[in-house]
Amino acid sequence: MTAGLLAGVVAVLTLAGFLQGLSGFGFGLTAMALLPLVLDLPDAQAVITVVNLPVCLINAAALWRHFSWTGCTGVMVGAWIGVPLGFQFLTRLPAEQVRQWLGLALCGLVLFEFLPGRRAWPYPAWSQPLVGLASGALGGAFNIGGPPVVAYAYSQPWTNQRIVASLSVIFLSSGIIRMVLLARSDYLTPVVWQAAFWSAAPMVFALLLGHRLLARVPQAQLRAAVYAVLLFLGGRYLLGGS
Repeated sequence: MTAGLLAGVVAVLTLAGFLQGLSGFGFGLTAMALLPLVLDLPDAQAVITVVNLPVCLINAAALWRHFSWTGCTGVMVGAWIGVPLGFQFLTRLPAEQVRQWLGLALCGLVLFEFLPGRRAWPYPAWSQPLVGLASGALGGAFNIGGPPVVAYAYSQPWTNQRIVASLSVIFLSSGIIRMVLLARSDYLTPVVWQAAFWSAAPMVFALLLGHRLLARVPQAQLRAAVYAVLLFLGGRYLLGGS
């Protein structure tokens, strides 16, 4: 990997980490929207999986006492099934269509975020496997499986600690499955490990900086601006732009 290419990858993941710390959302969406401008999509997915797995592990370990299997078991089982299905979809997709499907997924998830009253929707118990399946499939294909399961978690009468603990455990378990699939398919190339290694420290620093600035930034305007950019990039991929 050239120095210029590596600098681009580090910049994207640093920005994604900063936005995650600043707003608490959107790391995977932001990284997957921007990294394909720098890397091939399989490399982008692999890099995001590698750098995100330790973060999920740390969060899950720190909040494990708040985790409960109640309300999460069906979601996790669905995600475990969905990740391989999404991964197989990606690997079988014609190369020229990969970006278009990514664009469709990005646009769909951004529009989903702005559905009226979405956060107040009740999610019945029988919907858990379906939520997990949707999240796992999107994660397995494009590493953007957060929105369905986040929407489900925030619809539950849980404490904030339990919500974050539940999301961390779900994302950790599905991330491990993605790592296994990536390793078995030879996606974890030296380029991926090099990009992950050099991005880790700046990304974590930016994440912590974002946390410090969290209270000073108008969240509604920030959220709208970030999703507007993601919608633009998703539309660009969908219409065939590179």
